[in-house]
Amino acid sequence: MTKPIVVTPEEFERQLFQLQEKFSLLERRMSLKADEIVFSMTVAHRKEVDELRDEVLNLQDELRHMKKEKRQAYMGRIAQQAKKRSVG
Repeated sequence: MTKPIVVTPEEFERQLFQLQEKFSLLERRMSLKADEIVFSMTVAHRKEVDELRDEVLNLQDELRHMKKEKRQAYMGRIAQQAKKRSVG
């Protein structure tokens, strides 16, 4: 039969303190890692938002250009019709 190991209160306190320190360090590392992940995600989302904004701006420009062309074509047809009426 083996004799049970007896831990002195001082040794218990020392080991408990070491364990608390390890947990504290682990918590800090996890917090830093979480902050890094959130930062990376924020940067990625910002990039995506910027790309979407640029796409919207490009689409607005295209739409403006198409409306202008349509308006010019319409005005051209109206001018031709007016010319036909005045000549005819």
